[in-house]
Amino acid sequence: MMLPKQIERFFYKRPGFWVFQITGWIAMFIQDFFKSYGSFTDDKEGYFLSFSLFCGFCITLLMRKVYRFFYNQKKSILFYILLLVVSSILGGFVWFVIRETIITPLHGLIVTGKGYEIMDLSVYQILSRILNYSWPLVPWSTLYFGLKFWIDLLDARDKFEKALLLAQKSQLQMLRYQLNPHFLFNSLNSIQALVYEDPRHADKMITELAEFLRFALRDKDKLFVPLREEAEVAERYLSMEQTRFPDRLKYSINVTEDAADVRVIAFLLQPFVENAIKHGMKSSPYNFSINIDCHTNENKLYIKIENTGVWIESSSNTGTGIQNVFERLNNAYPGKYQLNIIKNPGSVCVMIEIIFAKGDENI
Repeated sequence: MMLPKQIERFFYKRPGFWVFQITGWIAMFIQDFFKSYGSFTDDKEGYFLSFSLFCGFCITLLMRKVYRFFYNQKKSILFYILLLVVSSILGGFVWFVIRETIITPLHGLIVTGKGYEIMDLSVYQILSRILNYSWPLVPWSTLYFGLKFWIDLLDARDKFEKALLLAQKSQLQMLRYQLNPHFLFNSLNSIQALVYEDPRHADKMITELAEFLRFALRDKDKLFVPLREEAEVAERYLSMEQTRFPDRLKYSINVTEDAADVRVIAFLLQPFVENAIKHGMKSSPYNFSINIDCHTNENKLYIKIENTGVWIESSSNTGTGIQNVFERLNNAYPGKYQLNIIKNPGSVCVMIEIIFAKGDENI
């Protein structure tokens, strides 16, 4: 069964010439048949009408070859208008000659027993009939060029969107690769602090770091992951830090079921968690706590990361992770996200709101 998007692409994004050609001429035959049915003098009138329209069908195929030849040369609009008018008149002339020298005399010979001479027509009648045969070719030509321009416009738009998507994907990938070393640097600093103070806990952290990296790098090429995986990454990191500060660090992570399946950019939570640990631990007088809450409402995802302590402005070197997230959010959700950092006297709260498309909650 074809999906709606596939049906839309088949009928709208890539209209085929033969679909319009055959459908259009059949519609014209039906219109002319019922229009002239009352004036038919015998049963053979329909056959001659069919043959006449078949000649018009063949003439438009020849015109198509001419149009395609000149269209590929990318001429000006004025040139195509002149080409359309001249080709339609010439096509009407050919159609007139075939109709008036072959079809009509043959019809008269079969029905009445006597022929019909084109020379019996005046110049005015000849010109009038040529224009009469030309008029169906004008809208046909207009539709042909209109569809060609439309398809080219769609192709150009698709190429632009693909190029833009590729550029965004490349930038997101680059920013993610920048973030991984930044995280590793912070983790190794934490382990270094324990090597001499508590070797047993340092050994445990190294094991947890190895497990964390294996988990984090499992889908290293994915730019978007379910929020539940982001929460797992954050929980593993907080578990490592809790090993280092068993008495001071407390954390909680609450992700609702509907929010867990929403796809978000990879390593969305981690930089804020790292930043909270780095600065919050220093600025919290006693115990340090960090709470992560995620839920959805209609088509919006709400992420709240709150920790004790105070906000400390980072230098350009130490603030790489946060700045990275700003750039990645802007790249992945242009105009569809909000990020607010609320700096209270004794706590810091990061609020992220993302508008996600229908279907992003299903992986």
